[in-house]
Formats: sequence, structure tokens, C-alpha cells
Amino acid sequence: MKRVFSRITATILAVGTLSACAPQSETAEEKGTVRVLAPQSDSQSGYALKTVDLLGISDLQTVSGKFVRFFMSPRIVKGKLTGRPAVSRFIKNPEGEFIPANEMTQQLVAIYAHTQRLAQLDDELGAGGINSWPRDVGVGVRVKGGQNNNAYYDGDTDSMLVVPYNQAGLPIAINGGILAHEHFHSLFYKVVIKDTAETKATAHTLENFIGTTSIVAEDLTARGRLKPSDIEGADLEEASLQKYYRQAMLRGLNEGLADYWGWMYTGNPDFIAQSLPKEKMNRSMNVDGVFATYELPSATTIKNSIQVFYKAGDTKKFESYVTGYAYVIGTQFSRMLKGFTEVSAKERGLESLAARKDVAKVILRTLSTLKTELVEGEAPYYPAEKYVMSFAKELPEMKQAECEFLAGVMNDSTDEANTRYSCKKNASGLSIESNTISNQEVVE
Repeated sequence: MKRVFSRITATILAVGTLSACAPQSETAEEKGTVRVLAPQSDSQSGYALKTVDLLGISDLQTVSGKFVRFFMSPRIVKGKLTGRPAVSRFIKNPEGEFIPANEMTQQLVAIYAHTQRLAQLDDELGAGGINSWPRDVGVGVRVKGGQNNNAYYDGDTDSMLVVPYNQAGLPIAINGGILAHEHFHSLFYKVVIKDTAETKATAHTLENFIGTTSIVAEDLTARGRLKPSDIEGADLEEASLQKYYRQAMLRGLNEGLADYWGWMYTGNPDFIAQSLPKEKMNRSMNVDGVFATYELPSATTIKNSIQVFYKAGDTKKFESYVTGYAYVIGTQFSRMLKGFTEVSAKERGLESLAARKDVAKVILRTLSTLKTELVEGEAPYYPAEKYVMSFAKELPEMKQAECEFLAGVMNDSTDEANTRYSCKKNASGLSIESNTISNQEVVE
């Protein structure tokens, strides 16, 4: 953070002659729309110092207002964040713009600016009314074990929590993609899993954040080559297997759709790697080389992976392994959706941002179906192609290339060897239909 902060400070000094730090009385009087110079994440350079109008400010000293209420190193009391507010420090230039004078103030104005944009985006995309405002945001959050370099949405407190960042990349509090990712978690939580049996098991919460064990891609790949029968010991019982399958799929979709939200907002498929470079291989949304496929994990693949984790791993870490595996599933979904968006943009003659927003609208429309079919559904295993089918049904006037892309994903992902998906034209337009084929056709 200090390295990035020093570069921003140098940029500030290059802007022009500045007056001294604005007195507290002056910042206290600033309300409504306040013009600030804020570090904003950029898909090309990583960050840029830009003039931003913070809207609905009620107290510039704490950078609180219509969209955000900040807490410094908060505690949780009765399901809510509590504690002292974060305090800002600004320099005011001759043009009347307020410039953050320290690292914490930079974080506050950047988070506020992104949050107000995400609120406006909610309204534009059809998610207005899901969240309430202002959002509670904890900064400088201290958690058990001293974790650093992360941000997460906590469903229990309906808040976003940002822990300290100590790497040399783009600070997470300034990374608009990560903030958008966490913002999507709040939408998913409220539409799909809140007040259900899956809330604790699949929400992106403080408890899960603390307990998660990181799993590298090489480890997962090695385990994926094993079959449960290759390892001695008893398998998970069917009821437990169904439970952990549901958790892995639901959490995977939550993470994958949230990654898409970060790309939709920033246009950067590597927005996570801007702040966490080691995650580039695991979380990049680009598809090339070894990842040059849009195949989603089949139900059998997920079941086998869970059984392998159970039989080969440390039983004390088993649930953390399943949680880590869900991120792998999520990346497969996010890459598939990015690939679809690029096909859609070309087919419909849209600029990338317009296409990304259109797909985001479709994703929002699938959330209620996810609650019905995955969270509340009675089927023991929800296959990945079922989500693709739900997604296709929500597309307005699906185009031929879009249909063929999605049908191809489903054919590559299904366990049903005798089932093939294809595009059919009917009175209402194109749709994806399943066809049963003979064993001879499967062999051919």
C-alpha cells in the first residue's frame, strides 16, 4: 500500500499548487455533492487519480452519506457493525477540490465513489431495491489470525469488511473490481440464500473467511486425476455427499457470478491479480492455453472430487477443501460467461460494456431460479448445464451464435452420454433442446 500511496502522492503534488490541509471546520461544512480527487481503478494502468463527485455526503469528516457509513476496526454487536467512524484528512486545492491527504482517506473516498456507482448500476440493471442504503463498510478490520489482503461481504451483518493490505499491488480498497465482486455477494445473499438452510454453509461470511484453507490449482488438478476407488477407506455417505455437493455448487456459482460482476464493472479480466498477483493463474477470466475450454464441471466430476478430498485429505480440513474447490468451479463459470459475452457482443454488434451489462441483467434474472431449483429444489444433484439452460431461457431473442455457444458448453459438460443439446427454432424464437442419441452415435 505504501508504494502505491507514494505514487499517488507524487501525482497529487504534480497537479498544481495546493493549499494547506483543509481545517476540520471546513470539511464539516461540506455536504451534498463534494468534488474530490480519488484514486480509481483502471483496466489499463491499475489506478488513476480522477476528479469524482461524491454524492449525498452528510459528513465529509467521516466520508459518510447516502451510500456508505464507515466503521474503523469495528466490532459486531447484535448483528451490526459498531465502533468509531473512520476520520478523513483532506487538502483543498484552489479549484475547491478535496484531495485525500493520507492513505486511509484515499480508501474512504475510493470505496464511497465505487459504492455509489454500484448503487446506480443496480438501478440500471434491475437490482434496485435489493440492497438498502447507506451500506455499512468496515475498514482496517482485524480478524482472528491476523489475515491481510482481502475484502469480503458478511451476510450476518450485511456489511463489507476490508482487512489491511500489505502487498505492493493495487490496494484492495481501491480495486473497483474486487469491490464490485463483494457487492454482488450482497445481491446473491439476499435473493438466493438468505433465511434458507444454506445460509451459513454457503454465504461469504466472516466465519467462512477465517476457516478457509487455500488450495493451489496444481493440488486440485492432481486430486482431480484420482478416483475415489483409487483411495482406501469408506466414502462419504450419500446424504453427506449431497450436502457438500450442494454447498460446492452454490458457493461456486456465487463466486463465479461475482467474478463476472467484477469484470462487467471494470472490463479487466484480471482485476483480482491487480491486487493479488499470485491468484492470476487460478482466477483469471481469460481462456487460453491449458484453459482453452468452456467446459463446466459435470456432476460426476464434482462428486468424485468431494469424495477424493474426503478420503485423501486431512478430515479436519475437509470442509475447507470443499470451500476452496468451489472457487475452482466458480472460475469455470466466470470464464464461460465471459466467453458467451464476447460471442454475444459480436453477434449483436455491441460494444463490450453494453454487452457485459446485458449479460449482467440476464444473470440477475437467473437468481430467483437458482433459489427455486438449487437451494429449495428436491433433486439431489444440480448439474452445471441446468444453470446454462436457465440462463438461455432468460436471454431476450437468443441469437444463433449465442445458442450454439451455450449448447456446446452443455454438451461438453453433461454426464449424460446419450444426451445432446442443439438449437431449435420455434414460434417464440430459438431455444436449446435435448436429444437422445443411440449408443452407436455416442461411439462414433
